[in-house]
Amino acid sequence: MTGLRALKTLMILGSSVLGLAACGEPEPVRVGFIAGLSGAGADTGFAARNALLMAVDDVNANGGIDGHPVELVIRDDQKDGDIGRSHVDEFSSLNVAAIIGPIISSVGNAMLPAINEHQIVTISPTVSAFELSGKDDHLFRINSTTRDNAQSYALHQSRLGRKTIAIALDQANATFTNSWADEFTRAFTGYGGVVVGSVPFNNTAQIGFSLPAEQLLALQSDAILLVANSFDSAQLALQIRKRGATHPIIAAEWAASEQLIAMGGAAVEGMELLQSYDRNDQSAQFRSFAQAYETRFKARPGYTSVATHDAATMLFSGLKQQAQTGMPLRLALLQLRDIQGLQQPLNFDQYGDSQRKTYHVVIRDGQFVAP
Repeated sequence: MTGLRALKTLMILGSSVLGLAACGEPEPVRVGFIAGLSGAGADTGFAARNALLMAVDDVNANGGIDGHPVELVIRDDQKDGDIGRSHVDEFSSLNVAAIIGPIISSVGNAMLPAINEHQIVTISPTVSAFELSGKDDHLFRINSTTRDNAQSYALHQSRLGRKTIAIALDQANATFTNSWADEFTRAFTGYGGVVVGSVPFNNTAQIGFSLPAEQLLALQSDAILLVANSFDSAQLALQIRKRGATHPIIAAEWAASEQLIAMGGAAVEGMELLQSYDRNDQSAQFRSFAQAYETRFKARPGYTSVATHDAATMLFSGLKQQAQTGMPLRLALLQLRDIQGLQQPLNFDQYGDSQRKTYHVVIRDGQFVAP
């Protein structure tokens, strides 16, 4: 959709809402959604959007927020911090009640000053850079931090007997990848391991995946760790295997989507990852969600789907409490306790941070399975 068509559509929606309000219909509660919906790695953005659409349909089918329907305003941040920040300004002008998103930490870091300036409660399903945690601000996080996840990876690699590891770092999301690598290195060193070197890629001086693959192999490590999205992790794995290397390949949790397997094929067989949900959960609540998702979108829900649905669950619970008590939304969210998510109870600490249960998996026969 072109910018002009999108603007016309927004104007039409606005006119419709005004018309309904004039007829006595309740005003909608606008919720902004922001994620990368274009380019490499957009699968995680669409998976998040899809789950949010389902959550909005559910809450509206059950009376909305105190009788007011929820209306989504969806924006593509193009995985660019400047664009993300400009959308926060736009959301403020549209009087959104809150924002869900973004997906990656670099965009979240760039958005944060505008989020706090406009005092818009923003719940990110997946932002995890440690530097964004423990802050008294308007950014709430559903995900565990890079420290939590990287430490889990380091312990697992130590238990597998790996002593030396080389790391690839996607500089397009440096806020996340550099934080993740720092936390992993600190923890792995504590277990007696050595990070023999890191290879940055996706920067202005480097194009493609051949050179970083060769640089990683030249470091002569026991295993190779990719801190990148699903698309780039698949491409790096392809280049590593193309050169005949048999090193174990590990990928950070950011890569753990179905696109990794679809793009990587045989090259990602045996790849080790951490996931923030149990894709084989047989509980009635999760199976109902997963089946409805697959029926509607012809795909399995991914980790961003589950985390975004949980983010929406917390937001709608907070909005309902705000409507009942009149307290600011930020305070209402901080007071929520043990709200049931798709797979775990949901809580925010005093800083609006949360944690996820995690599961180590390996790719076998084109599936994520327990190791």
